[in-house]
Amino acid sequence: MTWKNLNSLMSIVLIIGGIGYALNLNHSASQAIFFSSSGVGPTYFPNILTGLLVLLCIVTLIRNVRDSSPENTTKVETHNSRYILATLGLAIAFIASWQNLGYFYLNVFVLLTILLTIYRIEFGIGNSLLVGAVTSAFTTAFLFALFG
Repeated sequence: MTWKNLNSLMSIVLIIGGIGYALNLNHSASQAIFFSSSGVGPTYFPNILTGLLVLLCIVTLIRNVRDSSPENTTKVETHNSRYILATLGLAIAFIASWQNLGYFYLNVFVLLTILLTIYRIEFGIGNSLLVGAVTSAFTTAFLFALFG
């Protein structure tokens, strides 16, 4: 994938995400406050920021279409794509299990243990699992002490 294609793809993703966010924001319960107030309500500034995001992404798309410099035709190399995909999949699984099962602190412990084990796998599975479990236990205990 080239830089030009990557910029275009990410601009489209941000436009879709921004529009989805604006629609979700404007259909929430706080919208009644927005319409009944004097003009500035809880959705006023997020709508402005979302509009700016979409506008700047459209400008980036137009610039990418018009620009044909050699810098934009270079290939983008993703060296650790397996780690990126594993982290993305685990983050999605973490959010899904937290929403469906609850047990936030247990989910944080499991997520951090798996991620730290995967990232340190070159040091051996036993060492990586031990370091991941200990670090996850302390991090989860800190989160529990801070928020629980």
